[in-house]
This record gives sequence, structure tokens and C-alpha cells, in this order.
Amino acid sequence: MAKPTRRRRPALWGLTGAVLCLIAAAFWIGSRSGEEAALIALEDPDGDAGPDIVSVEANSERIGLYEKLELTSKLQAVYDNPYDPEQVDFRAVLRSPSGKDWTINGFYDGDEWLVRFAPSETGSWRYRLMLTDKTGTTIGGEGSFEAVKSDRHGWVQIGKENKRYLQQADGTGFYGVGISYPWGVTELGLDAIKANGGNLITYWNGNYDSFGGSRQLESTASGIGRYDADKGKRVDEIVEMLEARDMKMNFVIWPHDSLADEIASKGWAATWSKNAYSSLGPASEFFSDEEMWKYQEKLYRYIIARWGYSEAIATWGLICEMTGTDGWEYGDREAANAWLARTNDFFQAHDPYDHPTTGSMAGNRSDYWEFGYRTLDIADRENYYDLSIAAYAEDLGTRWAAFEKPLFIGETGNVTDADAYRKALWSTLANGIASTPIWWDYTKIDADMFAQMKSFSKFVGQIDWREERHPRKLASGVLKLSMPDRAVWDGQDLGDWTQPDWADANKDGSGAAYAAGLEEGAVSTSMRFATGSFSQGALVRNLQKEDWSGYQRLLADVYLETRGNEEIKARPVLFPNGEWDEGGEASDAVLPSGQWVTLAIPLHNAPEGYWTNKQITPDDLRAMGGFGVKLWTGTSSADAEPVKVMVKNVRLASDPDWTVEVPESEGWMMQGDQASFGWLSATEGDVAGKRAVLDEAGSEPVRVRWFDTTTGEFTAAEAAKPAEGRLTLTVPSGIRGGDAAFLLLAGD
Repeated sequence: MAKPTRRRRPALWGLTGAVLCLIAAAFWIGSRSGEEAALIALEDPDGDAGPDIVSVEANSERIGLYEKLELTSKLQAVYDNPYDPEQVDFRAVLRSPSGKDWTINGFYDGDEWLVRFAPSETGSWRYRLMLTDKTGTTIGGEGSFEAVKSDRHGWVQIGKENKRYLQQADGTGFYGVGISYPWGVTELGLDAIKANGGNLITYWNGNYDSFGGSRQLESTASGIGRYDADKGKRVDEIVEMLEARDMKMNFVIWPHDSLADEIASKGWAATWSKNAYSSLGPASEFFSDEEMWKYQEKLYRYIIARWGYSEAIATWGLICEMTGTDGWEYGDREAANAWLARTNDFFQAHDPYDHPTTGSMAGNRSDYWEFGYRTLDIADRENYYDLSIAAYAEDLGTRWAAFEKPLFIGETGNVTDADAYRKALWSTLANGIASTPIWWDYTKIDADMFAQMKSFSKFVGQIDWREERHPRKLASGVLKLSMPDRAVWDGQDLGDWTQPDWADANKDGSGAAYAAGLEEGAVSTSMRFATGSFSQGALVRNLQKEDWSGYQRLLADVYLETRGNEEIKARPVLFPNGEWDEGGEASDAVLPSGQWVTLAIPLHNAPEGYWTNKQITPDDLRAMGGFGVKLWTGTSSADAEPVKVMVKNVRLASDPDWTVEVPESEGWMMQGDQASFGWLSATEGDVAGKRAVLDEAGSEPVRVRWFDTTTGEFTAAEAAKPAEGRLTLTVPSGIRGGDAAFLLLAGD
């Protein structure tokens, strides 16, 4: 239905307009029972000057709570660029039934002028439109709509009662169960996620969506200061698909590749050439250039105006993987952090719906972004460095202690592995994460992983996220295990074998670096020991952090082929916690030409001085980030020829009678006064019959409901009571598989 509009000035309404105005006034006076019936008072600074609001059409006279009101307008204004609010500024002021005024920016979608809004109160709402161009400002007539109850809960926000978790605008808790779906989103894909309990995806304002969104919103095709119509419609479509399924998305505004150019030389994806901002300068200046910032402000205003109304927007992802951008790698990192704070401040000030902000670095162990976690609404750290339950627990424990806000793991996984996925879900839940780890990506999720998602979703649906809780580690018994030998590298994939560029022997006579390759199950390369004196080379392989503490030694077979007479020795290299540590003279082994030599590297109780930098400790072994060999000679010839070096059969081994003590199970819980929840994982075999102990558990009885993570079923509640402050939990015999979750409810 067309709503009353105001074209230029009141005089243009004529007698008919005046009569309608009197009738409308009488209606408001009668219907509002004595409440203020005057029009929304807006200042018109320039009298009769200004553009025309020709017509306004609302999508409905009755709008469900938190559902979309869309006002479609025809305008007559003077401008060259309809996307530039400095040339043409279209907006609405809406008054709620309680009297709160909302100022909402309009936008041009490539075809029409629109205002989008979602009401947060039931009852009668009024609104007026405003239009400004270089000729002046016009204030439109007043329209109205009725907001009625719906089954919607509103925008995701930081919890009011428990700021470590999320809630929706009406106070309903929100726990995201999601995966990364950065492009190629389809209804079938969303249906599969929804059917298995999922409610959240991550989508990119990127360049890879073949379903109409193959460019970013502000691209070289649209030009700087203008927005890609196809991308806008594609995001509209995804928002509507999500709304129809009561699902949400983290909308990533700046994927790393959109701000990457020169960093492509380091293996990062780079699409700066498709970014409209490339017309203003290099990618390295994106975070610091003031002209680029002025355009960014307009872009962010547009994004909020077009999609901020929707409860399908869970969070604004301001930057995905800052470390993969030129501005971080080659620019001013302080300026990059300042940009993050500035962008966050913009969204805080201009988003009337209070969507939380988030952002991330890449998922390496070293990518810990204290400034980002402190600045943004959500502390989001990716994890591609270690998918073990211990690593997830360690990371979340560190961030929980440092930041009183929701914790995310915005990307992890990148493998199809139901066991790893299940453990990631449950271990992070029990350590205080505010959403499931967001698994990269949709294409890696198979039927078994979807089944895990469905089971998990059923469990978290029982939790009241408003209650404050704190993380606890559960104690367990001890097992003695013999660890079978295992391969650290099987010779099938070159992977992350590298030759550091600081080692002189890793370069040929022209200074070009040698490159490693595969040869019959070995990594093979060349080195050239030709300084005329001491010369060294190294061949190393980086790992995602691994636990080697259960093994006695590392074995590696090394081969050297040379025509020279120099004596070349090999010594081991390890990377505990990612830090280089090499063996000393006691570790050196002479390498005869044409023979394989096995290096036997002690991991425990190495002789004093075996390691150059520090003795390797059990804690170091639990965080092993790589290994390798360093080759060296003290008497090289300046005209020496290259030698051939190969390494194979890298494996961990122990004596037959060697055993290690490990926990019978590992478990964590989030402890609250009324309801606690947790998870227990057996180290070996099934979890049934395993016990865990909670210290400092008080003296009050509780009811325990165990949950079978495999079947997705709860057991009947059973009573339990702490003894001398210790609560012992024993997993029932009916629980299948290697882990189980539980709820502890106060009272008996």
C-alpha cells in the first residue's frame, strides 16, 4: 500500500493533502488514547528548496517482530553517483510505540531506492523519510505500520547477563552451530546444515561465488565508490535463504585475499587487482591511507543500511586473516591495528542493531592477536596448527583468562575427519567457547560429520546460556601404555620440507636457492659447501604441533653423495614450540659418501650438552613443531661442486619395555550454580566405566544426565553427591564410543 509522501513542501499538497492531514491527525488522536499525536518533528533547514520524494511503497502494513519492513521509493534528486551519500542522502526516522526514534539510512540497490528496517517492539510505528541533495533537504509525509508478534528472536548481540556468550535481541540465548560456507551457497546446502542442527555459516564478501556474486561488493568492475549490483543481489538472496531457515551468518567484509597483492609471493591468495581500492594505491597502504578510509566509511554505511536490519546477520567479520594482507606484511602494523579499532568504532557507532564484530589472524600457532581480541566484540582465533583436544583447551583457557567476552575459533579443520570434528565440537564447548569451531569448509563435511553436528546441537539446545559459568579441568586415573613406533614422515608427500635461506650451502654458485623434491620415498636436494672454510646447510620440515613425549628417540636415515674430500657431518634439528634447537658436537654423525646413515636422536635424558640451545624437556616434546638435519663442514673448498642429500624413514621409536603414563581420560566442564555441562574422552578404548573427579565440588547433591555423543541420546538422571568436596563421575555402561558429555543439575 502506498504511504503518504511529501513532495517538496507542504504547499504542494494542496487542499486534498490538507484534508488528509487533518483526518490522519484525528485518527492518531483517537487511536492513541491521548498520547502525543503530532508528526515526528524533523528540522527542515532550507524551506521549500530540495529534491522530491515522489512515492513510497511499504512491503506490508503489518510487520512481524524482527522481520523486514521495506520501503521502496521513487526519488527526484540531483546526483552523479547514487551510492554516494555526500551527493544524495536518503534516510528514514522511525518512532517506536514506546517513543524511541530510530534513524535508518536508505540505499540504492542498482534499480530502486530502499529503506530496510526490522521492528523490535509490537504496536504502531510511525516513520518519515528525508532526502538531501545539493539543492537542499526534503522531509516526507508520515507513514505507519503495525508490528505484530512473530516467532523471531532478533539480532545476535553480546549477552546482557553473561557477556561471555551470545543472545538474541529478545534475551533468548544463541549458540552458533556452524561451518564455513564462504561461497557457492545453495538452498540444498543450507537445508543439509539446517537438517543436522546447524544455524550458522561464514560467508565472504569475496571473489569466488559463482552464483552471481563472483566479485566483491566494491570491485574494479563497479568502480571505487560504487557497488556491484550482482553481488548486492547475491547477498540479498543469501540473507533471505537464511531468514527462511532461521539461520545466520558471519558476514566477512574483508577476506584476506581482497587486501593481498605482493604477499602472493609467499603463497597467499591475492585478488587486490579485483578490488576497487587498487585504483587509489597499493594494498600495503589500505590500512593507513586516508582517501581509502573515506570510501570505506561509505561502504560500511551501505552494508549496514542494506543488511543490518536482518537477524540473519550474526556478526560483522571485519577482517579474515589479517596476517595474509599486504598491509600487515609490508605496511605499518601499528596502522593496521589502528584501522581495526577505527573500523570497529564505526560499526559500534553506526549499526543501530548492535551486531557484534569479529576478526582474525591466520591459524598458525604464532598468530595470537592480543590487540584484536581486546578490541573487537568477539575474541576470534583460528586454529590450523593443532586439532588436538589439548590444543583447543589450551588456547581457550589462555583467552578465557585474558578476555571477558565471547570466544570464537573462526576457522579450523580443513579436513574430512569425523573423529577430529567430534572432538573439536565437544572439547571446545567444555572449555567455554561461544560457538562451535567454524569448520573449513562446507565441502569437507561428510555424512558422519553431519551426524555429529546433529547430536551436538541436541545437547546444546538444553543449556541456558545466561547462567554464568567458569571452566574446570577434570582429574582422572592413570594408564601405563607402550607406544608403537610411528612414522613422522612417510615419504609420500613433500609437504613442508624447506631449506632455510640463511644457510650458505642451501644456495648454488649464483646465489639461487636449491629446491627439495621427492625421490623414491626420500626428500632429495642439493647443497654446495663452498665458502673456503666453515659451511653449513639445513633441510627441515615444519609440523603442526605434535606430542612426542611418549617416545624415546627420533630416527632418520640420511644419505650423502659427494665427489669432494671434505668431511661432512650431520646433526639433528628439532623445533620445540616452533623454536629452532640443534644438536651439539655430541650429536654429530659423519656422513660417508654413497651410504645411508641412521641418526638416532634421544628425546628423553639426552647427555649434557647434546643440544646447543637448551635441553629438550617433556613439555617441549608435547609441543614439537618440526624436525630436520643440519649438515656442516669446517674445511670447505671455494670451488666445491654441489653434493646430493637425501632423508627418509623419519620415525619415532622406543624400546619394547618402555611405557608412558597417560591420563585414563581427559575431561573439562563449565561449572555453574544451577547447571553445569562437560565432556569426557577416553585415552584408550571406550569411555564406558571411565571415571573423572571434580575437586572443590562443594557438598550439595546434583543430578547427572549423561549424553551419548554417538547416538545423540540422554540417559535418565541419576543422583550424585560430593564426598569431602570431591565429585566422582562414572560413565554408564550403556554409553558407546570413546567419549561422553554430561549435564549436572543442582538438587536431588
